[in-house]
Amino acid sequence: MTESMRKELGVREGIKASTISPGVIGTGRADKVTDPVGRTAAREPNALAISPHSVADAVVHALDQPADATVDDLIISPTRQNR
Repeated sequence: MTESMRKELGVREGIKASTISPGVIGTGRADKVTDPVGRTAAREPNALAISPHSVADAVVHALDQPADATVDDLIISPTRQNR
């Protein structure tokens, strides 16, 4: 989908299109789960989560490219994430 948007908008209008796909992000959401079993399940992947700051840095990287370059797909995963 991003490539189609890039071709349609980028080629004709010079508008960039990027897909940024983060892995588990440490947002604190797991602490808000009220069910004890659900909270335990939610906390497990959060132990390896990347920070919101790391995701923001990646977004800035994609936006900070020169006018003649586009980051098409950027996948950001926690280094130690196994799934």
